[in-house]
Amino acid sequence: MAQKKKLFLIDGSSYAYRAFYAIKSLGTSKGKPTNAVYGFTRLLMKLVREERPDYLAVAFDLPAPTFRHKEFAEYKAQRPEMPDDLQSQIPLIKEVISAFNIPLFELEGYEADDILATLARRAEKEGIEVFILTGDKDILQIVGANIKVMGPHKERLIYDENKVRERFGVKPEEMPDLMALMGDSSDNIPGVPGIGEKTAAKLIQEFKSLESVLNNVEGIPNKKQRESLKKFSEQAELSKRLVTLDENVPLSVDFQQLRSGEADRVRLAEIFRELEFRKLVKEIVPEGEESQKLFTDLDLDADERRF
Repeated sequence: MAQKKKLFLIDGSSYAYRAFYAIKSLGTSKGKPTNAVYGFTRLLMKLVREERPDYLAVAFDLPAPTFRHKEFAEYKAQRPEMPDDLQSQIPLIKEVISAFNIPLFELEGYEADDILATLARRAEKEGIEVFILTGDKDILQIVGANIKVMGPHKERLIYDENKVRERFGVKPEEMPDLMALMGDSSDNIPGVPGIGEKTAAKLIQEFKSLESVLNNVEGIPNKKQRESLKKFSEQAELSKRLVTLDENVPLSVDFQQLRSGEADRVRLAEIFRELEFRKLVKEIVPEGEESQKLFTDLDLDADERRF
């Protein structure tokens, strides 16, 4: 039996933030911050080297409001603005992605998670195994036999159906129901006051969905929980709509264009040289005759060639 092709999808916005805060005080001699670019580039290089993906793509959020903001003005309202030092690096990160010849997807009105979910579902229909790299638990709702989520931790924790149930006590497709009850402070999802993660998991285990919980609220023995569910039922329903991903984002996708190809090493070396990533220049430049030609094209002097 032939081994399934693998598609790796990266939440670019999530990993840009993580790289920015994980690496401190990195910049050029002229003071340009480069920590997020460096961390993101390392992620890409490690992923390509270790996983050898058949297909690869990155998705980014755009600053424009999404359909969620239009329905709930307070959606993510508690989040601070993107730091200027990170904002200035986003175009550079996208330049690196382009030089790696990796397709980048972003669409006004939608979040990166919606784009990732749409790409994952389409790939699943093509018989492709999908791995999504993100730190956002919303995406866990689409985990299935051929879709898995790789956490951002060093141990490369992979969430499959069993891992989701083990961690949250519900099936992947029940995650929106769980989050509708418990809320999510990171996205300012209100949920139901007084219903925490453990209680929410027990309710979903028993009733299977938010709608069933609300339809059977009189049978819930805890008076405070029962009254809170009655009072905040519309808020719970709103919360579910906010956390449910749109798996039908209008994207034009040709999976042949997502095939992993050769990076533009000349362009990457130019970018790395500009950002003073000398070790990365050495890693990206091939050895042998091509190396000499590349250095000539870049006009690198003898001292720079040592790095």
